[in-house]
Amino acid sequence: MDTKPAKPAKAVKPKAKSKSKPTKIYEQVARHIKQMIEDGVLAPGDKLPPMTELAKQFGVSRAAVREAFSSLVGMGLIDLRHGEGTFVQQIDVQTMIIEPMNAALLLGRSNLRDLLEMRRLLETGAVQAACERRTEEGLVRMKQALEQQETARHTLEEQVSCDLQFHIAIAEASGNNVLLNLMHTLSEALRSTLRTTHEAAADPQASIREHRLLFEAIQNRDAEMAARLIADHLEHSERHVLTRKT
Repeated sequence: MDTKPAKPAKAVKPKAKSKSKPTKIYEQVARHIKQMIEDGVLAPGDKLPPMTELAKQFGVSRAAVREAFSSLVGMGLIDLRHGEGTFVQQIDVQTMIIEPMNAALLLGRSNLRDLLEMRRLLETGAVQAACERRTEEGLVRMKQALEQQETARHTLEEQVSCDLQFHIAIAEASGNNVLLNLMHTLSEALRSTLRTTHEAAADPQASIREHRLLFEAIQNRDAEMAARLIADHLEHSERHVLTRKT
């Protein structure tokens, strides 16, 4: 399929401060791309430029574009195809474009348990598949996300974003596009659970240590060890989240 080159994007400028919750850079990028789809500038089937190119066009970091993509996948607007690129979905934009809800904040306790169980099922399968199928490129993506988390000491949101990107990198390494899209779809809800985990953590470095061990297990293709590590890692996270929801 021939793809049309995307039109140059305007640099994203932070909005003026207000009493309402400030808009994050990745949300501004996602909103801009969403508007381009709604306006027909980007049509179904169009291939988006690489993240690095979009980051330059918008004047933002590559990480911000990656998070914007996660949000847009969750809205059902774009499709990330492993090894092929990112494409605009074939949808009815008038009826299907919706803003993703921060589901973890709205869910009741029983539904929150369902969300956490879904995450456990997805990520256990993801790490086992990643052990079998991971490529050198996939390992680089995981290592980059891990290194970003190790240096993300300034704000809670930065720590949460880096944490989420590490888990998405594992899903990418699994080589399963359906699993990856499910992770992206859940990303906004998972962001809230990760925020709670980081806020409640007595040792901020614990998550990084667990991630590093998990990375090493995937690198060594040790599926049994990786499954144990992700189970322990998610159990710690769930304990923090459910305790706060009590």
